[in-house]
Amino acid sequence: METICPGLNVLELGSGSVAASIAGVVLADAGARVIKIEPTEGDQLRRDNPNGFLVWNRGKESLVADLRTAAGQQTVRGLAANADVVIEAFAPGRTAGWGIGPAQLRAENPALIHCSITGFGRTGPYAELKAYDPLVAAKVGLWARGAWAHRPGPIMFPVPWASFGAAMESVAAIMGALLVRERTGRGQALDSTLFAGLDPIDYFVSTVVQLMAKRGEKPSGDARSATSASRFGVLLVTRDGKFIQTSTMLPHQGRALCEVAGIAHVLQQERFANLPQFPNAEVAQEWETMLQEAFREKDLDYWLPRLQASPDVAFEVAVTSTEGLAHPQIVHNGDVVTVDDPVRGPVKQVGPVGHFEKTPIGPRRSAPALGENAGPLQAHPVPAGGGAAPKHPFEGVTIVEFGCFYAMPFATAVLASLGARVIKLEDGNGDPHRNSFGPEVATHKTTAGKESISLDLRTADGRAVAQKLVAHADAFVTSYRSGVAEKFGLGYAELSKANPRLLYVHAAGYGTDGPYAHRALYAQAAQTVAGAFGRQVGYWIDPAQSEGYSVMELQAVVLERLNMLVDGDSNAALALLAALSLGLYHQQRTGQGQFLRTSMIGGNAWAYSDDFCDYAGKPPVPLCDSEYYGTSALDRVYQAVGDGWVCLAVRTDAEFSALVKTMGLAELASDERFATAEARAAHDAALQEVLAAGFRQKAAGEWESALTAAGVGCVEVNMLGQPVFTAFDPGLRESGLTVTCEHPLFGEMVQAAPPVRFSDTPGRVSPPCLRGQHNRQILAELGYSDAEIAELEAAKAVIPAGDADS
Repeated sequence: METICPGLNVLELGSGSVAASIAGVVLADAGARVIKIEPTEGDQLRRDNPNGFLVWNRGKESLVADLRTAAGQQTVRGLAANADVVIEAFAPGRTAGWGIGPAQLRAENPALIHCSITGFGRTGPYAELKAYDPLVAAKVGLWARGAWAHRPGPIMFPVPWASFGAAMESVAAIMGALLVRERTGRGQALDSTLFAGLDPIDYFVSTVVQLMAKRGEKPSGDARSATSASRFGVLLVTRDGKFIQTSTMLPHQGRALCEVAGIAHVLQQERFANLPQFPNAEVAQEWETMLQEAFREKDLDYWLPRLQASPDVAFEVAVTSTEGLAHPQIVHNGDVVTVDDPVRGPVKQVGPVGHFEKTPIGPRRSAPALGENAGPLQAHPVPAGGGAAPKHPFEGVTIVEFGCFYAMPFATAVLASLGARVIKLEDGNGDPHRNSFGPEVATHKTTAGKESISLDLRTADGRAVAQKLVAHADAFVTSYRSGVAEKFGLGYAELSKANPRLLYVHAAGYGTDGPYAHRALYAQAAQTVAGAFGRQVGYWIDPAQSEGYSVMELQAVVLERLNMLVDGDSNAALALLAALSLGLYHQQRTGQGQFLRTSMIGGNAWAYSDDFCDYAGKPPVPLCDSEYYGTSALDRVYQAVGDGWVCLAVRTDAEFSALVKTMGLAELASDERFATAEARAAHDAALQEVLAAGFRQKAAGEWESALTAAGVGCVEVNMLGQPVFTAFDPGLRESGLTVTCEHPLFGEMVQAAPPVRFSDTPGRVSPPCLRGQHNRQILAELGYSDAEIAELEAAKAVIPAGDADS
């Protein structure tokens, strides 16, 4: 059966890299031949994260080569000569020192696309920091949870968000570079970073802090300062200790939740008229408390059928990732598959990143044994090219977007930053996200680089314009529930008939069809399906921890410890980005259109995929302690002198030896309690105590400098928060990781640069669009005269930028 990347040869280098592994497995699922280069002892993930290794390396081959030796280096050079793509995740300059860096390999194979994945890029003040997920998150400010946290200091969550994001962004970049190669016959060098991989998780607060600064206020990275008078997500606890995450983004959803809870009478009161937004924080808290008191009176078995009977209530029950495998919609979508492993037997795991109608992708076999491969890569013809290089990787690709809020629109915004033309189809009121947190605040990132056309699809003329627009597009992407696009003449059957080469993408919350497809879904509930509660706050979702508590006690003790990082939208956006880029690569090469479906719940399953699996003997993933300091003594935050904190991440025996030597604790290296990784795990509490006392002897910045120089993963924790770091850090500007753009309403604003740097066809930085801003330009391109456009406006089929829908 035809697949998306047939004949594509990929090399993957970088022992222990989650990002390289995930990027590689997406390509392997899509039909590429991926050879993983492993050291003699095997990839570090085989030991540190066996579940992750199993899932993230399915369908690959393994080849053993010691890259520190001449023989190993020659092996890589020989393979790279016949490769199309190299994915490499070593420290900056490491492979160049071995003679197998991007410039050296590309000199021998000019058609090669080389994608490096680092923490903060190859240059700048953060380039030498180890590219370990907790370190990058700590430096960026992800652990700074604000004044509302239950204790002082950073709050750590053991999820590889940065690596997941960098992987999916790398896949999109590789597909874009391959499209460029189709035109030119030449490859290029790509640079991806874990920093950029984390950017999607800051939905809008980096915009908020800059607007605060413009008003002369002190910027705060605490997202709650922007949402204290709203309740877009309320966490409820039943009498039997089960947690229910609700999402109420729109008023009718809040009303539906009130009706289920039996408190519909409050809807008659003026102070609740605009829920989930309220006059002040006190009224917002009053509403939340009423809901919590109602749900605490009955068990889950009472509430579940009532919640399920109301399709406008977006909710999910907190589970672990393993439990999420059995979710009826996950099963229906094919977002869980079973792969037979020769050692472990059947392994349930996450399905493909997208479901393609004509070119299905997915695992072909389990992860390889060490050294298991089918021999050398075979030379094959590469595109002759000869054409001029485009300005940007996806230049010439047109995407029509029909959806709202964050997950789908952010995915297409990334493609816009890589050169695609993205036209946002909106009604007269525009995407409701435009006003979620203040006019246009939340849409800085989701509308950047796009054009907007504002149509009333309830009119025949409005529908005709939309259909004509899509007839000239390469892709149509909608995130509405099934039936919405069809109602407006924008269903797959109709659009593909007019445009057979169209890639039609349904990026729904739950899926295109199935038992939950009719339900509303947003970020917090979407991540709940994939096991975010079990992974982020696993200790506290145990019913035993809340048994017998009143609502007041729950609020004071338990609920404040369940303030998770909201990743449901960003995870879904990143998975969609990878799937959409694969689909566009196939469509541009073949001219063949097809239907692609993705879901928010499937995208979140990918983000938690090292635990979203199950097999006999599966080891548990490491979880943080009850106060979220870390998962172990060597993966933890420690207080330094004063108010400073460090984040420590030690992965190898060599790093441990360097750690204790640099800290003046050299005697620990010969202490039998800490001589091996197994011994250290057995005496973890004792090691924590020794290291905690040691770190209190110096300032956090001193520890970062000294330990980084010694090759140890340690950073000073940024307690200002990710939004402030992104908006104001000069080191990021120096590295080119952030840039400025001119916002149409707010003036000059700082934002993350396009997520991947291209040596030949860079991304682009463009301002956000306003609703209807490009009406006349787009209509003129479609052949409408000025008089015809005026008639469409008079008939209100086209709504000018200054007008609101009636």
